[in-house]
Amino acid sequence: MTRVSGGFACALAGVAISLLAWNGPWSWPAWPALALLAVAFPPERSFALLPFAGRTAVIAIAVAVNVAAWGYATALLLRLLRGRAPSASRE
Repeated sequence: MTRVSGGFACALAGVAISLLAWNGPWSWPAWPALALLAVAFPPERSFALLPFAGRTAVIAIAVAVNVAAWGYATALLLRLLRGRAPSASRE
């Protein structure tokens, strides 16, 4: 049986948390994308005024930012956990 690489596992975690943001009852999994949208579209600029292709591009970028942010957070968490766990090879 082959092992999955760490980067792929982190990317899958980012996708899973982003799907939770899309379909779940909470907004916390979407905070990276929501922060991006808040910066890109302050109250004086409207997302709704963009043409359809522009809104599609903004949403695609927001999803990519959300997946990347959670994947990176997962990688940091795994690195912290691996750094503190005692290694079996050390004796």
